[in-house]
Amino acid sequence: MFLDNMLQILILELDTRKLFVPTKIRKIVIDTKLHQQEIRNLNPKDRQIAVYVNKYLDTIVSGGVEICNVKAMGIPRRLPAGDPVLEEYKFVAHRDGAQVSLKEAISLSIQIALEYYQTIHVNTIELIHDSDNITETKLASPIITEILGDLPLIQAKVYLSAPFNRFNDNLFPNVTAKDINNVSKEENILFAVGVELLSINKKHQLNQILLKLKNDGFILTREKSSKKISTASKYNLDVILEKNTGEETLILLKKKAQLCRKTDIIYINNDEFTWLEKLNSLMNAEDRIDDKMRIILVSEGDLENGLLGFVNCLRKEPGGEVIRSILIQDTEAPKFSLQNPLYSEQLQLDLPINVLRPGKIWGSYRHLLLSSLQPKLVRHAYVTQMAFGDLSSFRWVEGNIRSNDEDQVYVAYAPLNFKDIMLSTGKLILNNVSKFNRFVDCNIGIEYAGVEANGRRVMGIVNQQCISNILLPDKLLYWTVPDTWSLEDAATAPCVYATCCFALYMRGKVKKGEKILIHCGTGGIGQAAIHLALYEGCEVFTTVGTPEKRKFIRETFPSIPEDHIGHSRDTSFEQMILQQTNGKGVDIVLNSLAEEKLQASIRCLAQGGRFLEIGKFDFVANNPLGLMAFLKGIDFYGVMVDNLSVTYSGKDYAGDKVVLSNVIREKLKCGAIKPLTRKVFKKDEVETAFRYMAAGKHIGKVIIKIFDEKELLEKKPVLAQPRYYCDSNKTYLILGGLGGFGLELADWLIIRGAKNVVLTSRTGIKNGYQHMKLDRWKSYGVNVLIISGADASNRKDCEFILNSAEKQGSVDAIFNLAVVLKDSICKNQTPESFEESFKAKARTTKMLDELSRSLCPKLQHFVVFSSVSCGRGNAGQTNYGMGNSIMERICERRVADGLPGLAIQWGAIGEVGLVADWQDNNKELVIGGTLQQRISSCLEKLEHFLLQNCPIVSSMVVAEKRVGAYGAANVVEAVANILGVKDLKTVAQQTPLAELGMDSMMAVEIKQTLEREYDIFLTAQDIRTLNFTKLVQMHDKDSKRKPENKHASEPTGGLTGIHLFIRFVSDNSNLSTETCVELETRRDPHMINVFLVPDLKGCAQIFNPLASKIRANATVLQYGITKAGIMSISEYVDYLLPYILPKAKEQNGFALVGYSYGALITLALTKQLEKRGLNGRVVLIDGAPDFLKKLMEHFLPSATEEELQNNVLLAIMDNIQSALSGKLLLELEKCTTWDEKVDIFLSQVPKDKLSKSSIESGKLFCTITYQHFVALQKYDTSSLEWIRSPITLLKPTTQLINIADEDYGLHKITRAKVDVHYIEGNHFTILDSDKVMAAINGESLLNSKVSKNLLSEYQPFEYEKSERLRV
Repeated sequence: MFLDNMLQILILELDTRKLFVPTKIRKIVIDTKLHQQEIRNLNPKDRQIAVYVNKYLDTIVSGGVEICNVKAMGIPRRLPAGDPVLEEYKFVAHRDGAQVSLKEAISLSIQIALEYYQTIHVNTIELIHDSDNITETKLASPIITEILGDLPLIQAKVYLSAPFNRFNDNLFPNVTAKDINNVSKEENILFAVGVELLSINKKHQLNQILLKLKNDGFILTREKSSKKISTASKYNLDVILEKNTGEETLILLKKKAQLCRKTDIIYINNDEFTWLEKLNSLMNAEDRIDDKMRIILVSEGDLENGLLGFVNCLRKEPGGEVIRSILIQDTEAPKFSLQNPLYSEQLQLDLPINVLRPGKIWGSYRHLLLSSLQPKLVRHAYVTQMAFGDLSSFRWVEGNIRSNDEDQVYVAYAPLNFKDIMLSTGKLILNNVSKFNRFVDCNIGIEYAGVEANGRRVMGIVNQQCISNILLPDKLLYWTVPDTWSLEDAATAPCVYATCCFALYMRGKVKKGEKILIHCGTGGIGQAAIHLALYEGCEVFTTVGTPEKRKFIRETFPSIPEDHIGHSRDTSFEQMILQQTNGKGVDIVLNSLAEEKLQASIRCLAQGGRFLEIGKFDFVANNPLGLMAFLKGIDFYGVMVDNLSVTYSGKDYAGDKVVLSNVIREKLKCGAIKPLTRKVFKKDEVETAFRYMAAGKHIGKVIIKIFDEKELLEKKPVLAQPRYYCDSNKTYLILGGLGGFGLELADWLIIRGAKNVVLTSRTGIKNGYQHMKLDRWKSYGVNVLIISGADASNRKDCEFILNSAEKQGSVDAIFNLAVVLKDSICKNQTPESFEESFKAKARTTKMLDELSRSLCPKLQHFVVFSSVSCGRGNAGQTNYGMGNSIMERICERRVADGLPGLAIQWGAIGEVGLVADWQDNNKELVIGGTLQQRISSCLEKLEHFLLQNCPIVSSMVVAEKRVGAYGAANVVEAVANILGVKDLKTVAQQTPLAELGMDSMMAVEIKQTLEREYDIFLTAQDIRTLNFTKLVQMHDKDSKRKPENKHASEPTGGLTGIHLFIRFVSDNSNLSTETCVELETRRDPHMINVFLVPDLKGCAQIFNPLASKIRANATVLQYGITKAGIMSISEYVDYLLPYILPKAKEQNGFALVGYSYGALITLALTKQLEKRGLNGRVVLIDGAPDFLKKLMEHFLPSATEEELQNNVLLAIMDNIQSALSGKLLLELEKCTTWDEKVDIFLSQVPKDKLSKSSIESGKLFCTITYQHFVALQKYDTSSLEWIRSPITLLKPTTQLINIADEDYGLHKITRAKVDVHYIEGNHFTILDSDKVMAAINGESLLNSKVSKNLLSEYQPFEYEKSERLRV
């Protein structure tokens, strides 16, 4: 612990928002005697030991311990336990008939029911009758489970009583099908839903519900109109809520309450608390425990009364069930009296909280889901990544450039670099710590091409956020675009030529006639370096990774001979260099390769050669470099051009920038710098561009087009997610600003641009952390004013605070975070404890409201921090809840007056503040059914709240209430426990463990656990790429989980051989006749469309059971019933290609899945798509050309056309009833035409297998099957052209036929890798496997026995390693 705290002191000093951990220590020296002496000398009252950090010696010294040369690295933060629920809290009228959504109406009804019954066990039922026109999408039960799932503590049982087989029960996993007659009275149904229960023909259903409903239970009926609402009284029901969805009227009914035996009235006010004593005396009375007794709390004449929060908390305490309340928010309303029908009739409904608004409108306050922020047109926007490592999370967000400036550049094109790819995919974490870096949330994009405000076309490099429409250039690293170039041409040049000029001229001192080896010549840097080297008259050698890239080099640079082009994926280039230079080697190596290829590159150097390293892999890995190479007098340079754009540890690279800028300017002038080949994407195709570049098959540059060159100076706005930014000329006031949340809020405001911050505190600065924060902010140039000891609830002190803030600059925002807790159940509360709690909350906010109206005329935000204790109630916090409720009413009134006002009901806050102080050992606390919300999440949601218009909002993280999906003692749970993941639903299953917060210590523990407990042996690299999908597959394989029989409707038991391949379908009447059939998949918009080609039948039906598990949009290409008469594979391809090509071009790639016979068409389609310049992936499910040919030769050997016709029909008959085949053969031999044979066949089929209505379908099936076999027979496998796409082949463990080649001979037709995986089952049941789903979804296939091999071979991106490592 002592050593750990010393290391934390070092990390604490780093000025960064990243999470850093110590990873390397050169030396630790411990003087045990001195350490013991230091411990003994500690002051008992202040047990602290000083820690000294010496930056120059790189040491940490404390208490007899010295730690030398500590290295820390940034790691991803662990994902939070759950996403917060964001809601608005507002008044909702009960019986206004307002139009709402079905979900909103159900939510309101449930909240009313739960407000009445303070219970955590909730049973509900929905009753559906045969006559009810309710589809699965209109059911209320799934909505109820979702709503109750978002409520803390609630444990729900949701029943659905409907006719048998009316709905697919599997669609609603948290809804239990149960006949209402089987529901016992003891189950205490609290909430029931039915359809037109007030109609005369539904009397029986309503009585059924009433029998099962608990006393004072609630019924929600879905009526066509409100005309029958008077019928409710006949059943002794009160109408509570009346809303309309546009299609139906929803009416909430409640069993009438029993008459009260005794009623007491207490008037509540905010200013004095004499009423508290009277309330406590009634609550403490011995005869108060009586469900017929009522205590009515009334507030009238005060629109800022805190009654609402007080009642919410009081009803959570013992005896609170007798409390009812009236909150009058109408200044014109009559004085409260039980004799006034306005009040007496409302109280007869026996609702706990009743709020009266003008117009005699009764209602209450309810939580409703807060609308998400919508993109808007903004002047400045840039691309950022919302989730680390997730390419689908790229978003255009609003930037902070608000004013026009002559130095601004309007960006037309923003190129991508491999550093961008490495950062965005999570393979690189920037460990640099700089002041500037802290204010940047996205480091992606470092070069641009655009136009200045004066019209000058420029290109250049800045340190971040170049994927933007406007930026401020680095004047030392930008250049005028040549007149003969377009801006698209210019976008290909800045970074690559800056790297090459820095390396070749400033470090390598390249000269005419020298020999130079340039690795990865088709990449951006490779091409740029070749252009420069050839211009200087050098002899160029280069390496490439594929034949296509070799061809590109020969065509683009014809002066480079064939024998000067080597292979970059192995070390064979070394022999090429030595042979071509007669063993002397080259003068310069521009290297981006790693490990053994780097070593081989060094060996290629001649005497006195220069090695220019532009990669980072070996630097980061600290790989050794053999010193023997330096005996040749070589020079080794690390070329890090990205260092030029950032100041590290005070070091300024301005001199190097000037030299580099001049070199590039000179080379532009003389024409040495030439534009490169490129691939251009639109600004709304950012994810596609990143994925394309990550695939590593591009040549040259990948560029994002922001605007057309002609549109630039029009300064068109960009559609982006809105963001909150501070005004640097204004002041931001935080009351309670030195507390945990206050410091983090101030830090966030400063990061968002605040330059004047005023913090108030009761006690002032107390610890070193506060001192450090203040010093750091001042180092940014921020003016920080601390006001301590002032009481903002006092008029004089509040005036002083506001006037002091205004002197710094007009106050733009006020945040009241102050809090004083005096928790105790109400009967133990006193007027003093109420007053003390009120001072920081209610009194201060009231004073701020009053004075800021005149003293802060330019105020834009008035924010107070409330609590979920106010909105939902919490025992022991009646004073706190009432104080927060007063603040909420003040904010409501301010908004009504046209002034800013925002109250935020926070749940428990983690990491800082009161809850963090209670927390021991960083264990996760569950408070009132909620988890702590991380401070980073709070600030993220605060931005959301600041950008919307609701006066009262809420944010909380609901604790998990359900049992996990996996049982104990399995590999999935073991790893989840190590990572601290309590609910696997909260994490992305495809996300690598490293991105879920796995540090190096966890990785070691996981590796040892897998080996020790589960006999799974993985390398360290395997562990880093491991995710929960792979772990689940390991678990499933080990436990030999039986696949779910999703195709139970189609019998397969006992079928073997050709019978599994040909399955007779007699009725196609219900099948779609469209060529393209869209499946009902999860429709993930971030994945490319998958095209599936079915088996011999050519119908989409075979894939229907798989649809719900397919993540992407999926289209089945039907080629059977939709297109008869085709007799060759090429004809099928010509027919289907137009349906695929437009979509493939749109998404710049394809994913094809071919099952069985469909594999032939899939491969042919793949070749046609590749000819059109598209790349993709191919999945074949037990199908391939050689395999299908051999299958036909084995089971359907046919020398003539007539024989093939007979064999096809006999095979189909064998499938139906094999005993009839002999008789059928005799009859077939008498026929001369195919149509005659089909008629004979159908006449022989048993009547129970073929109805009259399906005869035509049977004919069609037989004909299409025959045509498919003719096409297969004609198909020449030797003529199939090579394809370049990788193929995944899925084979069943029970095979139709043995074939020598494990990959079914696919290696003969593709240059790419063929991954073969065995799936439990046969040719048909293979479709039940989760592995098939994984392959379709593009996920990794893994099992426990072969996991090591698969993981080591698995490479999610297939670009060259050299390029992958260049950053």
